[in-house]
Amino acid sequence: MSQATLQVDIISPEKPVYSGAASSVVAPAHDGQVGILPGHAPMVTRLGIGEVRVTDSAGAARFAIRQGYLQVVGNKVVVLSEDAKAIADLKGVKPEDLARLQKELSETTDPAIRAKLQADLDWLKACDRLLQGV
Repeated sequence: MSQATLQVDIISPEKPVYSGAASSVVAPAHDGQVGILPGHAPMVTRLGIGEVRVTDSAGAARFAIRQGYLQVVGNKVVVLSEDAKAIADLKGVKPEDLARLQKELSETTDPAIRAKLQADLDWLKACDRLLQGV
């Protein structure tokens, strides 16, 4: 691999989602967007919910991720996410699923259950936004 490329791996617990060479990666860090180019300093950061864009000579591949971690070492970028899917593979978000989660959230007082419901709701909303941007 030349100095002008990155090796990128996006991995979810189910399976590897992407592996290939790229010229850049943009990902949703927990505190804002992070951009990675060849020669980037080593780093590890926590990721939020959103879109990872991997750009190569053919264009940009887009992936929805649900939190996780991004590591850069040398010119290798690894994204580990609790859920990762190519945006092209996402299914439509049903309004009734959003309404159900919002109702459950409003009726629940247990902090652990509320946190899980909120994370599920945030994930569905992010997927819906990403699908609308396709």
